[in-house]
Amino acid sequence: MTDFERPAQEPTMETSTGPTTDTTVTEVPATPIATAPIGTQGAPAPTTPPRSRVRWVAALALVALIVGVTALATLSLIGSSPTSTVVRYVPTDSLAYGELRLDLPGDQRQKVGEFLSKFPGFADQAALDSKLDEVLDRLLTQGTDGKQTYTRDIKPWFDGELAFSLGPLPADANAPTGSGSKGAPRALLLLSVKDEALARSWFTKTMSDKGVSGTPDTYQGVALTTFASPDDATAQAAFGIVDGKVAIVGDVASVKAAIDTKGGSALAKDPGFVAGKAAMAGDDVGFAFVDLRTLLSAAVARTEAMTSAPPLNDVLLALVPDWAAFRLRVEGDALVMDSAMPHVDAAPGPADNRANGVAAYAPPSTIAFAAGNDYGTTLTETIALYRKDPALADVFKSVDQAANLLGGLDNSVGWMGDTGLVIARTGDSVEGGIVSIPKDAAAGRQLLTTLRSFVTLGGSQYGITVREEQHAGTTITILDLGTAADLGALAGGLGGLPVPSGAPSDLPAGHIEISYAAPDGAVIIGSSPDFVRHALDAGAGQSLADDARFTALVGRVGAAHTAISFVDVAAVRALVEGQLGKATPKERADYEESVKPFLTPFDAFIGATVTGGALDQQHAIITVK
Repeated sequence: MTDFERPAQEPTMETSTGPTTDTTVTEVPATPIATAPIGTQGAPAPTTPPRSRVRWVAALALVALIVGVTALATLSLIGSSPTSTVVRYVPTDSLAYGELRLDLPGDQRQKVGEFLSKFPGFADQAALDSKLDEVLDRLLTQGTDGKQTYTRDIKPWFDGELAFSLGPLPADANAPTGSGSKGAPRALLLLSVKDEALARSWFTKTMSDKGVSGTPDTYQGVALTTFASPDDATAQAAFGIVDGKVAIVGDVASVKAAIDTKGGSALAKDPGFVAGKAAMAGDDVGFAFVDLRTLLSAAVARTEAMTSAPPLNDVLLALVPDWAAFRLRVEGDALVMDSAMPHVDAAPGPADNRANGVAAYAPPSTIAFAAGNDYGTTLTETIALYRKDPALADVFKSVDQAANLLGGLDNSVGWMGDTGLVIARTGDSVEGGIVSIPKDAAAGRQLLTTLRSFVTLGGSQYGITVREEQHAGTTITILDLGTAADLGALAGGLGGLPVPSGAPSDLPAGHIEISYAAPDGAVIIGSSPDFVRHALDAGAGQSLADDARFTALVGRVGAAHTAISFVDVAAVRALVEGQLGKATPKERADYEESVKPFLTPFDAFIGATVTGGALDQQHAIITVK
């Protein structure tokens, strides 16, 4: 019933080829680890490998690997409550928290099934559970050298919620990271469990197989197992299961802090946490929250204790939002990624949401572009902020001296309105450039005229030439910089380095040209005259902004925005595939059989920033077809 190819060599373990029965599960020892050291339970602890930090870290890495692989596809569970269980046990002093809801709350099970149906092997949604079990079995078998499978070793006890938390930064910035509580990071992994005995047995055996033995302990009535690095006895970690439903693994302080919550962590009631959740309506499979203000304050305190660290600019620090929240949701045809954070009035950037004008000059063949509204204002406001930092005074003195030749730094950038980078396909290659919709067209043209004068007067001695051509009633100016070898020799000469006698064979052939034009309503600077021509044609006719697919995508993330980005994933894939002629027959065959079928469904990426009100939000989607 499978559509997946089996590996050339089957795993050595008897049950690694698929799901097993309940009797297989009961083969795993169920003795609680609080009653004996890890090394005395389950499989015997290896006696020959030496104790070392490598082995200790490898054991934890294996736990993380197995949990991570499980997180990729624990999708065979039924939809559950939108409120997670593990968040109630996050230490109150956590600075960051992230969760994966692999139990698929609300409508996410249905949406995940619809999304995966676009990929090979998942068209029959009725067989979704068995397909996912099979994929997980293969991934986990390969990741553990045949020692474990998902359906036998993980699925019987894992209840679908996986989370992490980051605790306070160490107070002593100069303490070694392995010196116990002073310098060690605070972190915790939390997993929901449905069978406490099996979960304990799995952890016991996994650590024992890596030669790591632990010591039983008890805290607030919760059975723990602690284990230490062989090289540093003060660097300890612990494992326990709270209330029979949440497994916790991390440094000892974080594990005890999780137990102290008694299932009533204050994090879920934090105003920022609540606001972040409320801003992103709908069920999700992933959520993260970062206490930016507390984290930043702790980071500043640490840098102040480090004499070698440069001071941080208080003006810039004040622009950081108090918190940020992120979420991942699955739609039937897309992965949806959202974020939210409090709006900071003093932060540079546009405050009004509207459609960006750059797409109106992007050729229909555009494969990627990123643009921001009122870019000149954003730059001038940002420059003004950095000028307030005394540490940058010398830098701005040099920058101002150079910019004064062009009328000053503000005049050099302040004329720009909506501005963005555009990359378009041309045959089997790409072309690109910058498009700006000027707020002050005269100032933009003056800047270009000044730059041309400098090149004309000073560039000729270096072989740089200037020419013009007409296209659709607009003058295109082309700066011919010579070949790549010429530029390399010029750079070496200006830097006082010896000029090479020959050009490297891997340098691109042909002349390098920069072109620009300033029609009514735009300033276009391109990598070639062709790009400028194509952008001019787009502005006068069909452009990316007129493409129904593009406008529909923009509508899904915010037709009114302050910034927009787009990647035509399907077109990029086709462009890359056009280069496969240089690959060997085997490489092409492997790509066609094993890679392309899983890339073909992906269609496009679109992202937008929406500013204003109490919160700023970012929305992005990756679509499939």
